[in-house]
Amino acid sequence: MRLRWFLTIIFAGAVACGRHDPVEATAAAAEHRLTPEQLGFLKFGLVAEVDAATLSDVNGTIEFDEDRTARLNAPLPGRVVELLVTAGDRVEADQPLLVLDSPEVKSAQAEYIRAEADERLARAAAARAERLHAAHAVAEKDYQQAREEAHKTAADFERARAQLERLRIAPGDRTSRYVLRSPLAGTVVERRALVGMEAGAESGEPLVVVSDLSRVRVVVRLPERQLALARPGQAVGVRVDAYGDEFPGAVSAVGDVVDEATRTVPVRCAVANPNHLLKPAMFARVSLKAPPGLHLLVVPSGALVSDGQRFRVFVRRADGSLDPRAVEVGAEIDGQVQVISGLQIGEEVVVEGALFAARELATS
Repeated sequence: MRLRWFLTIIFAGAVACGRHDPVEATAAAAEHRLTPEQLGFLKFGLVAEVDAATLSDVNGTIEFDEDRTARLNAPLPGRVVELLVTAGDRVEADQPLLVLDSPEVKSAQAEYIRAEADERLARAAAARAERLHAAHAVAEKDYQQAREEAHKTAADFERARAQLERLRIAPGDRTSRYVLRSPLAGTVVERRALVGMEAGAESGEPLVVVSDLSRVRVVVRLPERQLALARPGQAVGVRVDAYGDEFPGAVSAVGDVVDEATRTVPVRCAVANPNHLLKPAMFARVSLKAPPGLHLLVVPSGALVSDGQRFRVFVRRADGSLDPRAVEVGAEIDGQVQVISGLQIGEEVVVEGALFAARELATS
């Protein structure tokens, strides 16, 4: 009986040790609270809802619109003999820019004359073979050979004619000069050509750069967490230090590759520039216009604590204790971070001293 009573006491004690008494649990939780002195080091703020447009001011750079820019070089080797424009000139489409002297121009003319003569003779021979073949006065082999020769010389003549046409040279024009022309209307933004310099298709630098500056491109580099704010077709506003006005535009493309060094993605915006006020290489501030009525839940970036895998914030409960809560975050701009889930508007969180609170709670 004594042994049975002793075992019963031991079993009851073991069961009691395995339970979580509410009083003991409350006391344990109280041990992990910060003291009033420690709370004094913290600053609290409310989870707020803001207009998405207030979080979209980013830095950018004005560039040429490459879709409206021509970097021109000579399509054939030659020597620059005449300059017809200078940097800053406005030009029309097809306007001459400079003149080269090239021996290949004369070669193209000679090739055209030779091909024309060969094609004329072969055509006459094919016509004669056609008549003889109809009269059964020529072998089938000779007839087919005459036809094939006519086709071959016709192709050679067409190639020679197309070459002159590409060079904008009239057949029979006895010249060695080639005129480089602008393919579009715009402004001569750069001219590297000098009289006497040798040029050709293999030259590394363009002789002349012409760009239509009535529309420019603004490139911004968004961090990964800001990409949710940008999408093709979205309206943007561009401001530069030189002027007080805002220039309207739209997102034309969002990059598909993250830069490994900066962890950013390029976003290109097309901006109308009818008065040529925006200059390439200018710095700009770009506002990504959010759809009307779009609001975001945000907290200051200082409220977030990360362990490398997820983010947490410390929410103050009604009794004054802190609740470490996991959150999913989105875009971060101008010190504010979008909270996708985990918080509700009006909740009070630690906005300064979150790392201190995490350390003290972990060691208390």
